Parts: sequence; structure tokens; C-alpha cells
Amino acid sequence: MLTGQIVTIICDENKQSRKFIDLVKRYYTVNLTDIDHASAEDFKKSLLIIVQVDLGNRQIIPALKEKLSLPERANVPILFLVPQLTRHALVQANILGATDYIAYPCPDNNFIQVMGDLISREVEKAWSKLSKTQEAALKVSLKVVEETFGNARRGEIISPDDIKNSCNMIIEATSKDGLTDWMNAIRQHHNYTYRHSMMVCGYLVSFGMYLGVQRHDLQQLSVGGILHDIGKSLTPLELLEKPARLTPEEWVIMKQHPSHSRTIMMESNWDDVLIDIAVHHHEKLDGSGYPDGLQGAQVSDLARMAAIADVFSGLTDKRSYKPSMSSEAAIDIMLTMEGHLDMPLVKAFRAVVL
Repeated sequence: MLTGQIVTIICDENKQSRKFIDLVKRYYTVNLTDIDHASAEDFKKSLLIIVQVDLGNRQIIPALKEKLSLPERANVPILFLVPQLTRHALVQANILGATDYIAYPCPDNNFIQVMGDLISREVEKAWSKLSKTQEAALKVSLKVVEETFGNARRGEIISPDDIKNSCNMIIEATSKDGLTDWMNAIRQHHNYTYRHSMMVCGYLVSFGMYLGVQRHDLQQLSVGGILHDIGKSLTPLELLEKPARLTPEEWVIMKQHPSHSRTIMMESNWDDVLIDIAVHHHEKLDGSGYPDGLQGAQVSDLARMAAIADVFSGLTDKRSYKPSMSSEAAIDIMLTMEGHLDMPLVKAFRAVVL
């Protein structure tokens, strides 16, 4: 479990649906409390406060207002759940300091989106505590990843200029300030596409630096990391954001994303080396990978490195259907993946992340 990934939920004794609590638990550690027991300490350690109370009950409003006015709550967003978006409910929620509100019950995807947007907004504010180089790299890369995946989804040409510029900033930030702080900052972001793309990019940059690759190859690794899952821009959102493991039928659809990456990048005339990373980071040395069933020497060194960074990011990142794993445990598992990953490279990567 990652530190800081706590959501405090304040409920009263009303009879409204509480199914959202189990949904939140899939993504975060939940601190469930009531108005009387909510404390400054709860607020200090929370990414988000969710409030589900009867706003028509005048007896509880003063106590709730007092709790939500505590200084420790000032920088924590508040999401109010209301049965209906009536004028009275919205006015009352705003008086109590609501950052946003949503009519609940609602579809799970709507709830996750609103919750995630609030958390990510606060996470991005916290980037100002990093070095200026790190902060700039994160802000620019967030915009670039969002625009790049959006362009790919709409079938538009993907220009390399902005991507290469943001990757140069990532290389500079990693070179000057190391990997740990800004990777920890990325881990808190709710946007999984951005989070995973940046984590793979960051690991590849540090890996390349450790191995002493030349600047041009380092840039190719970083761009390859950002774009390695560009094909997922054409994967249905309900699969990408599904709060449970995929079914075998859904996995067939998900496994099409490397082929989508090939189509997207070839249409934009990207370099063959970068296309190779995006298309072949799910290949396995024993030939059992996809989409082309490459084996042994057919899998390039950069695709092997990208596969290692991708697997490590997947193991250590918390998803709705699984907890995060420590770096040590992830490397231990990867060292058993003979036939899938390049073992000498895995052992070199271990020195980077541990």
C-alpha cells in the first residue's frame, strides 16, 4: 500500500446507498468515520474527503461545519454525495466548503472519474514542492501525454516535437535530481494512462543512464516509454478503467493494443526503433508473447528493456483489483520469469530500482 493513498469518508445514519465505499476501497485505503469522530489527524493524512450526510438535518450541520473548517482540512478536497442536485443541497454543500458534488447513486465510472479528478488536481498542486526541473517535467509531460493519446484516439497525426521536448525535460530532471521523488509524485496521480506511461519512461531513463547509453539512445528510450502503450488510446475505456480483473474475452481485446500502436505510429511516420518498443514490449524470449510471437534474438535490446520496465511498473502499481507490491518483491518475481524477460538485464535493473 502506498503511503498517502487514504480517503476519509464521513457518513451519518441516513439510509442512502453506501455501495460507493466498496468502490473506493478498490483504489484507496478508506478511513470511515462519522461527524463526531472525524479529526484533524484524519484530514492531515487524506487525499480526499467524501461526505454523505443528510443536509436537511439542521442538527448536524453546525458540527460538520466546525469539523470541515479545521486548518488541517484546508488543502484537502471535499466531495459531497447528495441524493439529488437540488438548489438547497448545493447551497448547503457550498457553505460547508464542498470542492465538488455528485448525485449518488450514479454509475461507478462517473463516480470514479469525479473522485479521480479531484485527487489528481490536488496531487498536481503538490508538485510545486519538487525541484523546479522536476515540476516542469511533470507538468509538461502530463499535457503532452493527454494531448498525444487524445490525438491518437481521434485518428490525428502524432507530432514528435512536443513528445521529444518533454522527454528531454524528463532526462534532465532525472540526471539532476534522481528518480525517487518525482516517481513518488507520479504514483499519486489518478490518471492511470499518464501514471503508467511516465513510470515506464522514468524507469527506462534511469536504466539507460545506469547502463551508460548514449544521449540519442537515452532519448529513444524515454520517448519509447511515453509511447509504449499508445495503442491503448483505441482500447475501450470501460476495459482500461474496469474496477476488476478482465475476463478472457476482454483480454483478447486488450492484447490488441500493440497492433494498434503499430498502426498509429506507422501512420505518423515514427522511427522504426520507437515502433519496435511500442509493438514488441509484450514479446517473450521463448516466443510465447504477442503480437508477433518473436523469440530470442528477434526481440531487440530496447524492447527487452521496455518489457522489464513495463512488468515492474505493473507489479508495483496499485490497481482497483490488486494491491501494490514492494520493489524487492517485484524484482524477486521478475527473477523467476526466465523465458519471458532477459535475466542479465533484470539483474542490472535491480540495481536501478533498489
